[in-house]
Amino acid sequence: MRLSKQERIGVLIILAVVIIGLGIFLFIVPAAQTIGTSLENRQNKENEYNAAVEKANKRGPLKDQILEEYKEGEHLADMFFSEMKSYEADAALREFLAQCETNVLVTSLEVSPPGTATLSPNFPTESEVTYDLKQYATQGAEVDEAVANRLMRISQLATALGTSQTIGASTVSFSVKAKNIEDLMKFVDEINNYVKTENGVEIRKALMLTSGISIEYKDIQTKYDEYVSELNEQAEEAGRAALLAGIDGEFTYEVPERTEPEEPEEGEELTIEDTYVECGMTLTFYSIERMQNPQAQLDAQDGGTAA
Repeated sequence: MRLSKQERIGVLIILAVVIIGLGIFLFIVPAAQTIGTSLENRQNKENEYNAAVEKANKRGPLKDQILEEYKEGEHLADMFFSEMKSYEADAALREFLAQCETNVLVTSLEVSPPGTATLSPNFPTESEVTYDLKQYATQGAEVDEAVANRLMRISQLATALGTSQTIGASTVSFSVKAKNIEDLMKFVDEINNYVKTENGVEIRKALMLTSGISIEYKDIQTKYDEYVSELNEQAEEAGRAALLAGIDGEFTYEVPERTEPEEPEEGEELTIEDTYVECGMTLTFYSIERMQNPQAQLDAQDGGTAA
């Protein structure tokens, strides 16, 4: 069967359409998909590159910021002691006592094994008085930038350090004898203001009195004991006299006037045992590890060497 000219043209057109369709599905569509995937990968790589460049640009300022923060807190650990064994805590206490100027006697020394202690930060806040007239008067007023920055810094510190921290601690207990209450209080002040020179720099050390102070006023107690003893003796004498006399009816007894204790006889001197005050105390030496200098690690990340 022979096809007419028009039929042959139609068949050729159909074949061309089929070939074009097959070409599109077999070549163009996969190529387009490949191109789309390549463009997406290219965009991802560009994003990664831009992020890397941005990170690299921040490395210098970030490094400087880290070093600046380290320099600011470099000597904070100097306020604390290094972790100490029991004998080292004993030596640290003796070193403290050696520089004390107060005339006291320390006895009954007992050193506890090294352990830990929990410190909680305290951020004092100033109360502000507010009322309607004050708010109206100050509305729109400029805020002091220094005050605002200080409050912001305190807020940031409170957020970062708002939880309690556990650090090392060595505890030493002992008994202190002093000539009077004033000397004992001076000794407590020396504990609170302990400054030690290290590497030519005076540093306030983290030494704390962690026990209460209980003081016995011996002179007052002695006077009252003598007065009570004298009253008891006089009461017993009056009662015995009334009983022996066989007095019927009401009996009255006048409390004698208080008499001052007799002064020591000539040649009899009071000793330190009669006048000193004694108090038990517990001191705690706080310790933390010193922060490592990040310079070498930062230089290594930059591919350089520490200066």
